[in-house]
Formats: sequence, structure tokens, C-alpha cells
Amino acid sequence: MPKYLVYLRKSRSDSEHETVEEVLAKHYKMIQDYAAAKLGGAIPEELIYREVVSGETIQDRPEMKKILDRIQTEDITGVIVIEPQRLSRGDLSDCGTVIRAFRYTDTLIITPTKTYDLADKFDRKFFEMELTRGNDYLEYVKEIMMRGRIASVQAGNYIGSGSPYGYDKIKDGKTFTLAPNGEADVVRLMFQLWTTGAIGTTTIAYKLNELGIKPRKSERWSSASIRDMLKNPVYIGKIRWNWRKTIKKYDDGEIVSSRPKAKPEDWLIVDGKHEAIISEEVFSAAQERFGKLPKTKPKMKLNNAFAGIMHCACGRSMTYRPQSRSADRLICTNMKYCSNRSAIYQDVVDEVVKALKDFADDFKKLADDPPKISDIQKTTADALIKELHSLETQQERLYEFLEKGIYTAEVFTKRNATLSQRRSELQEAINAAQCNEAQEINYREKYLALIQAIHALEDDTVGVAEKNKLLKFVVKDIIYHRETDIRGKWNNVPFSLEIELL
Repeated sequence: MPKYLVYLRKSRSDSEHETVEEVLAKHYKMIQDYAAAKLGGAIPEELIYREVVSGETIQDRPEMKKILDRIQTEDITGVIVIEPQRLSRGDLSDCGTVIRAFRYTDTLIITPTKTYDLADKFDRKFFEMELTRGNDYLEYVKEIMMRGRIASVQAGNYIGSGSPYGYDKIKDGKTFTLAPNGEADVVRLMFQLWTTGAIGTTTIAYKLNELGIKPRKSERWSSASIRDMLKNPVYIGKIRWNWRKTIKKYDDGEIVSSRPKAKPEDWLIVDGKHEAIISEEVFSAAQERFGKLPKTKPKMKLNNAFAGIMHCACGRSMTYRPQSRSADRLICTNMKYCSNRSAIYQDVVDEVVKALKDFADDFKKLADDPPKISDIQKTTADALIKELHSLETQQERLYEFLEKGIYTAEVFTKRNATLSQRRSELQEAINAAQCNEAQEINYREKYLALIQAIHALEDDTVGVAEKNKLLKFVVKDIIYHRETDIRGKWNNVPFSLEIELL
């Protein structure tokens, strides 16, 4: 029996006055009416996929990924959508992914006005044109929407998805603004402690945590979150736009988004419609104190040889803590909440020296008999090409088995998808092996740098700053582990180090 899937997704082309639920419900009825009239009956609920998240790429749309997985692993006759562009308005890579998936699994794309069989070159060409047109429209709409957002900000409206701590986001006609809530008193307390209490943001965070006051999205306050709030002009009735701009990068085959802090000169700050929580005098005093805080301490003597290169397993830095009645120690800067216990500083030094000596022995052997990188590169490429040829033979036999009836369409689809994925991986690996220049490694140089760092760590007459400098020539990062829930006698729990060299 034919099996059809339904994919429902709200698009930017839909009315902005309709919610996602309203749009999906409308399209659901249209598709079910079509299925009853043309396909012999309504589509069961378990075959219907509703995309409720907003995502430009397939990577950001979980329901679309389920559709693609299902048509590759099951015998699906077709996928019903209200229009082709619901499947993808992403870039050419996403369009190609959709076209390949439907074409090579012989899955139809069905809309109320036309059915696309991507095995047919004319249907495929027309479908490609539809997706390309959709992508062009998406880029145009994004540009128009950005202009609208900036205009709304300049009018003093609040357009953020969530409200800042101390405020609720409320409707103001057709736009949104902010209204102070019960958290506003906590914000005032932060500014009071910072401007008159002569204490730092870390201490303020501790005080709030001890009082049982929790932030919205985590269990405890941090110094970084307190600093961001103390610098946020929203608390004096301003709207700040473009403080964190979304940056997209291509990393390891995927598009990764991040939101780093922008430079102050790139911000847009205007008067907002909302009520201020903090006076401009208090806010100015807070910023003035930030300006007076020293960012560096040039006169402070460095006492930790691992400064900047050793981190706790929790992600925080390991810092040197001198002791008056016992041996000096290394501790996590997040020690109040971290489960990794401290260690005697000299014990850590000894362990690092031991590990670096092992690395040095390995580099010495490689320096005496260096491997030929170009030979390794050629051998790797040849092996990959051989495997690719074997894979092509398997794929030819796969079609033979399908034609002879040895494989069912479902088995063929599954095995063909697996082979296609492996073929793509092999081709990428071959290109990398053939195109990338072989990087000859100077093992003698690395060995000598390691020996120099080891000797410095073992020599008490060498200054800590010099030891740190030499370590940074050879070590990229050191991760410290000593995790235990024991609060009493835990000195018998050993620590361990993960050392990554440059």
C-alpha cells in the first residue's frame, strides 16, 4: 500500500498575524482534503510532521531531518507539502540535500497543485527552480525584516525574544516594550553593592547565591552575568541593539552559529519607551568604577608557571594559592561549586615534568628516524582510492540485485543510502589527502624545546615567568582532574592531567 508523509511548516511568506499553530492547522486541513479526494483517504497522525521551530537550514529543523531519515530507511511513496519551498529555503547545499534524498529514494514530492518526480529531469529542473526562487525570496525578506527591526529599535520598541532580568516584555499596541517586575529590586541591589559596597562582581554573585536569589536560566549567579547587567543601559531606559550579533561559520561540515560580544562602536543605543530601574547617576558611577579597575597588574609577580595553560576539568582556570602553614596549592577559580579538589603545587609540577619527559623521549626517536610524510600521504590516498573502487563495484551489484529481485526496494534503499554516504566520505578524504600539502614536522626542534622547558621547571633558580614562557612554546593546554564528592579526607584521591602539545 502507498505510504505518504505530511510535512507542515510556517514560512515567512505566511501572514505575520497568524501564529505557527494557526498556519499549520490551516495547511493541515488543505492537505487532508486533498488526500481524501486524490489519495484515497486522510493521512494518519503518525505520518504527519509539524515543524514548530524556526530554522533556515535543515540542520536547525529536527522534523525535516526525521523526514529525510525516514524516506531513506522506509518505502515511502511520497511526502505531501503545501508547496515545494516548505522543504527548503536554505542555501544551495540544503537544496542539493533535499533533491538527492528524494531523487535517489524514488520518493514523490506532492503538492495540491503538482506532483514532482525527481527521477524525471524536467520535474527535477522545475523543482530546482522553485527552491532557488524560494532562497532568493528568503534573502530578500531577511533584508527587509532587518530594516524593519532597526526602525523599530530607533522608535524605542523592545524587539528581543526574551526580556532582561528585572523586566517583563509586554504588548504596547502593535509593538512591544518592557515593564519592571519583582526582580527590579535585585537589580537595584546589584548596583548598590557595586557602587557603594566596594566589592567585586564575584562577591556580589556569592551574596546573591547565599540569599537564595536565583537567575532565570541557571542555578547560580556568576561574575560574568553580574558584569553584563551592570553595563547594560536598558536599566536606565535605553534600548541597546547589535550588542551580540549572530555570526555563522562553516566548521567540520556544519554551519555553526555563535553570538560574540560586538565592539561598543557597533552598538545602536536609543531612548526606549520603558521605565528605568536605575538612575543615570548611579549607572554612570557604575561605569566609572569599571573604568578605574585595573585590567592588568604589571607589578604583581607571576607565581604560577602554568598561568594561561592549565584549566580545571570544569572549564575554569587553575590558580596558585600560597599557604602559610603548609605547601602551596593549585586550586580551581570556581572552587566554591567545583567538585575537583586542589593539589599541592609542587606535586603538579613533578607530574608535568614526568609527562613532558615521556613526550621528549618520543620526539627524540622520531627526530633520529623521521617518517616520510609524503609517502604516508600517498599511501593513505591510494588506500582510500582502492576502497572507493570497491564501493563502486558494490553499488553496481546493488542495482543488479534490485533488477533480479534479490533485493526488495526497501533493502535496496537502505543499502544504497549507506553506500552513498560512505562514497561521499571517501571522496572528501581522497581530496584532502591529495590536495593538502604535507607538513614536515621538525621533531628535533620540538624535542629541544621540550628539554628546555623541563630543565626550567626542575631548576629553582629560573624565574616563574621564564618557566611560563618556555612552557607556552610547547604546551597548548593542560586539563586538571581530581573529582570527588568527599568533603573530608580526600587527599588519597589522585589527580590526573591531560596535556595537549602545540
